[in-house]
Amino acid sequence: MPISTRTTIRRRLFDPHHFSYRPASPHLRPYTRLNLSKVHKPMPSEISDVQLASPERTEELRQSLAEIRACVTAASASSGSDLNYPKELVAVSKYKPSSDILVCYNEGQRDFGENYVQELVDKAKELPLEIQWHFIGTFQSNKAKLLAAIPNLHTVQTISSEKAATALNKALPTSRTTPLNVLIQINTSGEDAKSGLSSLSSLAPPPSTSLSDLHKLVKHIITGCPNLRLQGLMTIGSLDQSLSAKETEKNDDFERLKETSDVLRRWLQTEFEDHDGGRKWGEEGSGRLLLSMGMSSDFEAAIKAGSDIVRVGTGIFGSRNAKDEMNSTKS
Repeated sequence: MPISTRTTIRRRLFDPHHFSYRPASPHLRPYTRLNLSKVHKPMPSEISDVQLASPERTEELRQSLAEIRACVTAASASSGSDLNYPKELVAVSKYKPSSDILVCYNEGQRDFGENYVQELVDKAKELPLEIQWHFIGTFQSNKAKLLAAIPNLHTVQTISSEKAATALNKALPTSRTTPLNVLIQINTSGEDAKSGLSSLSSLAPPPSTSLSDLHKLVKHIITGCPNLRLQGLMTIGSLDQSLSAKETEKNDDFERLKETSDVLRRWLQTEFEDHDGGRKWGEEGSGRLLLSMGMSSDFEAAIKAGSDIVRVGTGIFGSRNAKDEMNSTKS
């Protein structure tokens, strides 16, 4: 069958009432241990046309994904952490065609990230339901219904206001069987152009009557958003910091996110440990707040600093075309 022609890709019906997402295990699933023989294959009930990648592009993507996975594994082994948690690799496919995603999917990759709501909606309709989608772009409350209608939406990593959390919580369909994971975005670099709440310092006194915006948002998600699970924190660090930091130096943005997580967890244990008989935040079982930090330019340093989730786009898919160029490839 010629790969250059448009080929039928069979997948299950994109139907929120047929939601079959399996909740994440207590520990993040290591892609290095994925047994492809046990991966559930979609049953055909809808036909979608996806133009398959050329043989050359397919091989390029396979090699790039394998190299990034090897780097993640090596960085995890040399992190020196006492926590032997596998690291979650989110392949950021912004502006990339579904054919690229399909190549990585066939190599066992399941977590993909998108920055734009409509692009995520369109790709989710034509790609397998086994994909776990992460929204990593700026979240706008008026887009909550569009995002919430995606049955295999796994995580929204960029919550930064009570308004956004409330909108997402209300928009999730009753057919969803597990809470949606959310991460709170922290602006660790303090750059005006970046979204996110201010970080916390271990030197500051514990909050009493006056809570920070971060404390207020965390409390709101835990007590007022039953359809959401606060999984952890996310940051987009300073590019200059990532490029200038030497191998032996610590990245200030990563250190601030770790410090914020430590401060926040101590407060959570004090305020909510016995709330309704169990933890409603962090990793299932341990309550450890997961950290999403590190991208193509600094994911190895992020892992060594303690990141649980890394978001890699260019390292896997190569440089991005402009949005109009991506659209032209579909026609």
